[in-house]
Amino acid sequence: MTKNTLIMPTLTAVLAAMIVSVGVLSFPLSIVNAQQSGTLTGTIASLQNGKDGKPVWVTSGVWDFKNVNSSSPVFNATFNMFMLNGSAAHKHTITDFKITGNPTKNAMSSTYNGTATVTLKKGPATGVPISIKLMDKSAASIWIDPSKTENHFGNTPIYGAQHRIK
Repeated sequence: MTKNTLIMPTLTAVLAAMIVSVGVLSFPLSIVNAQQSGTLTGTIASLQNGKDGKPVWVTSGVWDFKNVNSSSPVFNATFNMFMLNGSAAHKHTITDFKITGNPTKNAMSSTYNGTATVTLKKGPATGVPISIKLMDKSAASIWIDPSKTENHFGNTPIYGAQHRIK
């Protein structure tokens, strides 16, 4: 077996456990009231590809999406990023989301396109196109335009979980 063959299933299990433990145990019941007023929260637990198209980075953090049902929703995310071997740890934030047009909604998902500020090593990148997709009542993805972030987040969306407590 190769090193990657062992790392990927183990890392996937760890990420799944993080989503379940944070989603079920850590959030107070007051979130139920917040969600009814148009606020969603969640965690980020994702693998991001490197320049060779293979997973190199782990992203882990939290997000919130306020006023989801309004014409000016507010999306924020804070997450850590580190290599599969644990090195090169650093932090990113996504703030100042400005929606473009109306969300695209169907029976299973809602997609919100717009621009945001994304922190990078060289400083904040403003006006970065992003797409936030809420899938069913469980999953979420954040696509950050690679051309505006020097391909820092790879060629796939950042995935996470929604925390909708009933």
